[in-house]
Parts: sequence; C-alpha cells; structure tokens
Amino acid sequence: MRMWIALLGISVMSLTAAGADAAEAIAVSGQPFGVGQITVSFQKSDFGDPIDSNGFSIHETDNRIFYPAFEKQRVLGFLQALTGINNVTPPQRLTVYFLFTGTEPLDITVATPTPQKFRLTPTPPSHESMLTAMETLWWRKYHENLREQKDWANYPMVMETYMTAMLSRRLGLPAPPLSQNDLNDRDAFSPEQSVFVLLNSDKVRAAEMRSVMLDESITDPADLPSPRPINWSDIIAPRPAADVPIEPLAKAVPPDCFYIRFGKLSNYLWFNKLMEENGGDLGMMIANRGVKLELNEVVQKQLALKQSELSELFGDSVVADVAMIGRDAYTREGAAFGLIFQAKSNDLLANDINTNRRDSLKLNKKLGAKLETITIAGQEISALTTPDNKIRSFYARRGDFHLVTTSLTIAERFITLNADADSLGATAEFQQARAYLPLKREDTIFCYMSSQFFQGLYSPQYRVELRRRLRATTEIELLKMARAAAMNEGFVKLSEEELIERGFLPTSFGRRSDGSRVVEVDGALQDSLRGAPGNFLPIADVQVTKVNVAEARDFERVREFHVSHWSQMDPLMAGIYRFKLDDKGTERLTIDARMTPFVEEKYGMLTDRLGPPLTRQIAPAARDVAMLQFVLKGDSDNQLYHYALGLQDVPFPIDNYANGGLLNTLRMMQATPGYLTAWPKPGLLDKIPVIGAFAAPDQYGYSKFPLGLWRREYNGFSTLSFHFDILRNVTPQLALTEDEHPAQARIRIGDISDADVTPLANAMAQSWAKRGSLGSARLFNAVSAQLGVPEEKAKDFAEDLLALQFVCPLEGTYETTGEGAGARWRSTAWGDDQLEFEANFLKWFRGLNARVNMGDGQVVLNAELDMWREKPEPSLKLPTFNFFGLGAAPKAKEEKKPVKKPAEEVAPPPTEGRDF
Repeated sequence: MRMWIALLGISVMSLTAAGADAAEAIAVSGQPFGVGQITVSFQKSDFGDPIDSNGFSIHETDNRIFYPAFEKQRVLGFLQALTGINNVTPPQRLTVYFLFTGTEPLDITVATPTPQKFRLTPTPPSHESMLTAMETLWWRKYHENLREQKDWANYPMVMETYMTAMLSRRLGLPAPPLSQNDLNDRDAFSPEQSVFVLLNSDKVRAAEMRSVMLDESITDPADLPSPRPINWSDIIAPRPAADVPIEPLAKAVPPDCFYIRFGKLSNYLWFNKLMEENGGDLGMMIANRGVKLELNEVVQKQLALKQSELSELFGDSVVADVAMIGRDAYTREGAAFGLIFQAKSNDLLANDINTNRRDSLKLNKKLGAKLETITIAGQEISALTTPDNKIRSFYARRGDFHLVTTSLTIAERFITLNADADSLGATAEFQQARAYLPLKREDTIFCYMSSQFFQGLYSPQYRVELRRRLRATTEIELLKMARAAAMNEGFVKLSEEELIERGFLPTSFGRRSDGSRVVEVDGALQDSLRGAPGNFLPIADVQVTKVNVAEARDFERVREFHVSHWSQMDPLMAGIYRFKLDDKGTERLTIDARMTPFVEEKYGMLTDRLGPPLTRQIAPAARDVAMLQFVLKGDSDNQLYHYALGLQDVPFPIDNYANGGLLNTLRMMQATPGYLTAWPKPGLLDKIPVIGAFAAPDQYGYSKFPLGLWRREYNGFSTLSFHFDILRNVTPQLALTEDEHPAQARIRIGDISDADVTPLANAMAQSWAKRGSLGSARLFNAVSAQLGVPEEKAKDFAEDLLALQFVCPLEGTYETTGEGAGARWRSTAWGDDQLEFEANFLKWFRGLNARVNMGDGQVVLNAELDMWREKPEPSLKLPTFNFFGLGAAPKAKEEKKPVKKPAEEVAPPPTEGRDF
C-alpha cells in the first residue's frame, strides 16, 4: 500500500489555537493514512530537570492520530550537541510528524508536557510529485526517534524493531539504510558470533524479531534427520600421577553439567543471600541496572526449594555437601539445572524436601499444580509440575545423594550414572582440576565447567532448539504487540489470520518447523510445547530428532567454523575462599580461576601481543588509588614494554559530568586525575601520531601537546597526563620493583568508598543510571504513543512483553504525572536536588588486587576482593526442621522467646593450599 502525502515545509497553514501561540502545521489526507506535521513552541513551565524534557505526546479527540515522531529544535542545535549542552539547554520548538485517518478536521492536543490545543483541517494532496518527499520525511524522522532510543535503552529493542518492520510492510515503505551497528546485529546468528546466541543477547532477540517480520526466518517443516555433532578435538588432560582426593558429590554429577560446589549448606546460604540482596542478579552489585529479573526467586519457586531462616541454624547438621549443577544457565527463559545434596541424615532431608513439595502443591493448586510419582530408568521419582512450567521440580534419590532438578534428562542421567566410570569426578580433566585446586583449600565455592558442558551448548540439540525457542518467544511478543496496534487503530479482537491479512503480523507467523504455536491459557499467551515465557521447557528435555533444510545449513556453518578455527573447548575452574578481615563486617574473597588445558593459537592477537609473565612491575605512586598494568611485546624487536594506567586520589570536578557531547567528554577526560606511563622509552606512546609529531621535550623532559595533554620523559619512562601537577609529582616516583608472583597483567584498586575520587565514581554511575531511568520512561511513553496502550498501563504492558521488571536505577519510583493528554511517565528521583545517590558497587567494594597469566597450557587469574556486607539479625522461632520452606513454619505448641541469630560463622584466613 502507499499513502497520500505532501511535501512538509512547502506550504504552511494557519490553524485555530486555543490557549497557545500560533503554530506551523500541515495535514494532507490520504488512504489508508494521511500525513501531518505540526510545530509548537515550548513554554518555560515545561521544564524542570532537563532529563525530564522528553515526555512528549500528541492526541486527537477521536483517536485518529497514529505513529508520531518528535523532533526537538534548538537555536544552534548542532553546536550545542557538539559541546555537550544539548541536555541542559531546553529546546525552543517541537515538531511532531504523524499519520492520521479521515478527512474531517483534527482536534489536536500536543503535550510538551503543557497541553497546547489546535484544530487542523486536512487538505487533499495537490500533486503526485509531493508523494516521495512527504513519505521520506515522516519515515526518516520516525527512524531517527527509534535510533535515538537505542542509545538510551537497557532492555531488548523488541517494540522498536516490530514497529519499523510492521509499518514498512503495511505501507510499502523501504527499510531505511542500516547503520554499521545494525549490520553487525544482522550477523548475530553467524558462527563467529554464536556466543551471542548462547547468551540470548539483546542483539540476537532484535535480529530474530527483524528476521520474523521480514519473513526471513526458518518456517519449512522438519523432515531431515538431526545433524551429526561437531567432531571436537580431545582434551589432553593426563591423570595426576598420585591419587587426588575427590569429593563424593562430584561422582554423583553427570560430566556434561556445570558444577558449583559449596562444600556445606551454610556456604550455599551465604551465596543465596548475596543473590537475594541483588534481585537474583549479581550484575546488580556492579551497576545500578534498570531491570530486575528476580532470577533467584524464580529458580527457588520452580524447584520448590525456597530456603527458610531455620536452615541457617541447623542445615550443616543435616547436609554434608551441596552443589548447583546444570546443562545450561538460561534462568531467564527456562534452564536445565538443579541442586544436589549429600545428606548426613537421609530421613530428615528427604522428609523436609517432601514436606515442602506438598506445601507447594497446596499453594499452587489454582495453577494446576500436580504432584505424582513417575518411573525413570526403572526407578520411581517425585514430579511436581504445573502446565506452564512455573513449577517444574523432579526429586530423585541415590544413596546419600538427593537431586532436585528442573530437567528429566538430568534426573535420568543422575539415576543411571556409573560413579567410577562416567561421572564428572571420574574424568581425567576434573581430577587434574582437583590437583590444581585441591580439596584441602576448603573453598567456599568451587566452580567447574567441563569441556563436555561447553560441547553440549554447541550440540545440534542446543543450537536448533535455541533458535526455535527464540522464535517461540518472538511470536508471543509479536502477537501481544499486533493486538495492541490493531486495537489502537480500531480493529477489535482480530484473529491471527486477520492480523496477518491486515499486515500487523508477518505471513510466516505460526509456521514453525516443530509444529508448535502460540496458545492462550487463562488469558495469558504461552507456547504449546514449551510453556510460559520465562519458564520454557528446558532445552535438555526437548528432543530434536528432525530439522528442516535451513536449520541443517545453519548448524553445518557452525560445525565448519569450529572444526576449522575452534575445535576444542577449554574447561574452566575457579576456587573462591571467603574469610573475615575485621570486626566491622569486611570480608575477603580470594579467587583462583583457571582455564586449562589452554590452546594459545585460538586466541590470536590477544596472546600474540602479550609478553611473558614477569615478576618485574611498575611500582604505584603515592596517592594512587588504582593502577592497571600489563606487559606487551614490541612490533619487530624482542623488547618488552611495561604499561601502566594510574588514577590519583585527588578531588575531581564533576559539574555537568552527565551531559554528553564531544567537547564535554574531552573536558571530562581532561579533568580525570590520571596518567598513562610506559617503560622503556621509546614505546607505544611515542608511536601515536599526535604525540610523536611535535617538538622535542625541554630540559626537564616536558612536552605540551594540543587539547591540554602533557608528556614527560623521565628516568626511562614516558608518561602522559592532562594534569601538569600530577605529571610533576608522579614521574619522580616511577620505578620498577620486583613482586613475589610473576604476571602479564595486574590490577590494584584501593578502597574508594570514602576517598577523594568517590564523587567521580558516583558521578559516573549516576550518569549511567540517569540514562537508564530516562530510557525506561521513554519506553513507557512510546508504548502509549505507538501502540495506544493507556498511559497508566504502559509500564505493566512493557514488563509483560519483555518478561522482566523495570526499576529506576536512580532508586526512585516510576509514576505517571499529569492528566489526560498531558499524562506521562517520570521517576520520582528526577529533579531531586537532595538525592543522595550511591553507586551499588560503592556500598560493598573495599578493594581489589589481581593478576593474570597465560602460558604453560593454562590461563590463571588470582585475585583478592575485599567486600563489606551488613549483617541483619532476624528473630527466629525454633519449632522444627524446615530448611527450604515455601510457607511459614509450623507453630510450636508453646510460645517460644525469640532467639537471636548467632553471628554468621566465617572461616579464618587461609594458611595452606593456596598461593595468593
């Protein structure tokens, strides 16, 4: 279809304005849509906090305006953007481009957020030559809005991708030229980027949405046999000469599972608390993220193993060992994982698990929960499930070992495992890992990911089903958005066929190779094979026996890449030991992580450029609060060069830090109290064109370059800084020292929780958090503007669409302000001058000292991480053992006095078995 449009800007109409200055506007009628443009001036009352100046909306009394695009206009706008003041200087005018239906006058309200009302009378197009110009202008502005949003988004660009593809299809408009980032995103399924598929990254989700909407996705029936797996090169892992002690638990674990062992239940409970404190996402410890996944809560509910406070008091007396195992970690979509326990008292542990399964059954009867006994490999196990897989828990026992898992496949492997022949603990590579990280270390957490685990992720089953479940997720999202868009245009309760016919859905919708489809259960959309989004059937439990031609070709490309370039998967291991540093709540984690065996040739330039491990290092200068240093090889000689990037603990001017812009970014760099140094001189620094092209240094070794950059050549070091005083003070202190441990790269960060650079760290984190907060609010406003969802329901719609929870990273609360046409989303944290923002990592981070080595067939990371954690002391009652209770514990017959929780037991500092 094509729509009648007219060249905006060729003619300007006057219009009736109520309570507003006269505006420039034009509206040209057509079929199925007309196109309009209206330009209004801002009022001073429109702006509070500058971050709040993006909540625009346009409404028409009879709901005849659709798919608007907003363009802010400033005096000298280009220069303001360049200098970084585009977010602090309010725009003077706003132009809105939009589509509309009908030929009757339009009663328009433009909210900036101050409502400005107009009546605009459409006119028919004057001549055909105006068609292309109008089409290009509105379409280009529409895409500019969406691309701008991509820079602010901290969520998958699902809605934005759908809108552009849907409008292009329905209106016969060509897709706009792809940016380089868009071109890279289109290659998300290439073998070279297969890791993004494994991670289900946002770029993969957007690429699949685009592929489905353009009818490029896999739709043919599966009529070919499953591809043969990749012929991986064997791992050369000789068994240790002497018998290495192996924990019994490892011999109850299948070798293709990841293995995170806690040693005792109290260690697991500490880790679990850490997860809960960060919303089930350890990434929240680093960044103030704008989405909350609550993965820990989802996992515990799905397994029916939510811990109780009583487990902290009595757990270690019942459980001898505990570990998390799994075939994958897709907890956002539905993972194949579980918890395995070694019991000290089989009866107590089994009774507790079974009691809580029955309690979970009662609590979830309305969800169709079912508890039954099933037989697998000749053994009876307990199955607790719901039709949508929100609860999917299989409980199996084998001697002293108790497994609760989401996966029938893992349960069957557990039951049939030959402990001495084909378990994880029986493999040569695991025994080698235990030789490197022996049991005597008594690690708080021991993590091992075998080569078989990684190979499983690249198996035909996982590659094919990952793409299929991505298609299933995409179609559920498509149907939700298509229904909303259709209803917004006045098409109520269209069937899937009608949505396809009218262009809201692609013609390939519902045509899948495995025959699955979107179904509606109790008003919620889910997949007929996999269940509800976020609780899909684990991939390990989905049998892939047939594929279609496209799926076979896709896997063949992956196979060819790995056979040619990456034929061996390297196992990973890590030991983490936790102990108390002081009585103020500070703990230290010593981390020993290794990749071994390690084949250097696979990692190309990374290993080619790094020099050998050296004990020699650049000594930190006084007042250095952080230093990163590494050793590199020269281009053509055998010379080794030491490089160090240091940050001094001195005050940092942070005014207007978050404003962006090229010159403002430069000002931030100029103000950063840091330096970059290299030894010996000359080195890489002298080969940078802008540095090497200027005059020789003066008698004291100083050279000054454009943009305020200084260099000093002193005592064999070549050092750069934007601060002359830092350069003068630091360079006399620079020297090479010897360290006990050799390394190729080192990093040291001091306690910056209350230092002179703390405002800098907070300002940086607050800048990112502010962008995330605005990006989410823009999404909610766009859901209303583009899909017609009522403003007050936009956040709920976005959360349901993306299967996540939005939280303000500034620790405010999202809310709607204004009424009617002026309603919009904002955060309570915006414009709060009294906001005491503290970056998440500053709440617990107290220091880091780490080193990295590559060579001798392995990569080794040794680190010491200091952290502070507040320890709440809840009151407990002691009625019974209820380690993982979902509900309240049974009441005691007599009232008990509250028992104060004993201080958390933390191990003493390490004395042997570790080299850090």
